[in-house]
Amino acid sequence: MAHSQKFSIGDVAVTRIIEREGPWHDPLHMYPNATTEDVERHLASLPSFAADSASGMINLTFQSFLLQTPQHNILIDTCVGEHEDRREGLLYPKDRWRAEFTAAGVTFEDIDFVFCTHMHVDHVGWNTRRENGRWVPTFPKAKYIFGRKEFEHWQQWHKENGRPASGPAFEDSVLPIVEAGRAVLVEDDYELNNLIHLSPAFGHTPGQCCANLKSAGKSAMFSGDAFHHPLQVYEPGWSSIHCSDRDASAATRLRINQQLADTDTLLIPAHFPGTTAGHVIRAGEGFGFKFIND
Repeated sequence: MAHSQKFSIGDVAVTRIIEREGPWHDPLHMYPNATTEDVERHLASLPSFAADSASGMINLTFQSFLLQTPQHNILIDTCVGEHEDRREGLLYPKDRWRAEFTAAGVTFEDIDFVFCTHMHVDHVGWNTRRENGRWVPTFPKAKYIFGRKEFEHWQQWHKENGRPASGPAFEDSVLPIVEAGRAVLVEDDYELNNLIHLSPAFGHTPGQCCANLKSAGKSAMFSGDAFHHPLQVYEPGWSSIHCSDRDASAATRLRINQQLADTDTLLIPAHFPGTTAGHVIRAGEGFGFKFIND
């Protein structure tokens, strides 16, 4: 089933640029606190595209968000990218991302800002491309907005630990941006312009930030990996195996749920399947999620 990849938030046109979508994780492996009974109960409340019935896996989307505002073209998160030095599971074809980026009617030179919610391998990859044997900024005119706390954490982590198993994303997709003078290291309450400001969403990584958009009376939160799947809206205590601080991650989700529940603000996580965007709703004493166009 094809899902709409374009929608508007006030005067801002949003295009989802998809690199990969489909089954990705067994939910009981992804969320150590989950139970089969609770997973099945919550999935029954969600559209069928939330999980793959054949494999029993949850569906996740790897995607970037292109925001075309009246003043700027902004790209939020840049997926895995065309890097060969990655773990095997991340070496899927990347042609779709490139084709959808082109189909959006923009070129690499048209991007004014790139914002990475955090610096995991699947959020920084298209930051760079190889040119004459070197990694250079893919978007040559863009300012790359990196959270200072996030950058400094991974800088120190790499000094102490070297390359992670997923591949040297910090070395080939982050440091070349800094070396090229295109990076802007910001605090976690940074205002990009009159439309977008950042807010902390720590826990999945030590410095992850959300991008909060307000335009013409409409609003949205691009929440990175604060949530990977709508199951975590129902169960904010279910931190994933990829979270660096599971207690902090759970606290972040609960805070976002409480902030957005039954409001008009769209929640737009990086990996939700289907149409991705939707609204947090109150469901009894807890929370649920309603996808747009569902």
